[in-house]
Amino acid sequence: MSFKAVILSSFLFSTLLAVTALGIAWDDPSYDVDEMFHSGEDEEYVNPVGAPATPQEARELQKNKSTLNWTMPSTLSAGGESAKESREQAESTGEMQTSPSAEETAAPDVEASPAQTETVNVQGNWFFALNDSMARELALTLLQDEGNVYGSGRIREGNSSMDVAVSGTAAGSDLKLNLVSTSPILQYQLNLTVDQDLAAGEYRASSAGGESWIGTAEGQKTA
Repeated sequence: MSFKAVILSSFLFSTLLAVTALGIAWDDPSYDVDEMFHSGEDEEYVNPVGAPATPQEARELQKNKSTLNWTMPSTLSAGGESAKESREQAESTGEMQTSPSAEETAAPDVEASPAQTETVNVQGNWFFALNDSMARELALTLLQDEGNVYGSGRIREGNSSMDVAVSGTAAGSDLKLNLVSTSPILQYQLNLTVDQDLAAGEYRASSAGGESWIGTAEGQKTA
C-alpha cells in the first residue's frame, strides 16, 4: 500500500508541473525568471515627479501654498531682530503703551465730612427758673472738661432750700444735667439747649417715695 501511494503522489506532482509549464507564455520577454520568483514582493517607493523628497521640504512647500501669514508682524519687530530689540526700539519711539501710574489709578479722595459743631462752653454760674405745679429757683456753678460737666448748686422752693450735686454732658448745643439732693432725696434730670448765655428745655423730677413730675426750665449764665 505504501509503495503504491508513493507512485501515485509522484504522478500527481509531475502532472501539476506539466500543467503549469503549459500555462506560461515562454516566448513573452516580459516573463523574467527573477520577476516570477520575486513577484508580490514590496517594490521600492519612488516619489511622484515634483513631490518633495523629505518632510522638511513638504512643510516648506505647504507653507508657501498656505494662506496664513508666516512673516513676523512689523508691529512686533519694529525693525528689530529680536523681541528684546523690538521692545527697546518701541520704547525709544514711544510706541509702547505704558500702564497708568499709581497716582492716576488711585481712588478719588473722599470728601471730608463736615466738622462737628463745636461744643458750647457752659462753665460758670447759672440761674434757672423751674416751673411745674409750683415755681422753684435753681442756682448752679458748673465746671467743664471738654464734654463732661460737673458742679454743685442749690434749689430754693419758697422759704426752704436744698443743696444738689451736679453731673452731666455737653455736646454741641445740647446740655444734659443730673441734679441729686440727699436731704430730702430728690433727682432732677434736665435736657437743655444752650444758645450762647441762655439755656432752655424740660426736666423730669422724682423722689425716693416714688413720686415724679415734669416741668420746664429757663436759665441764663450770670458769670
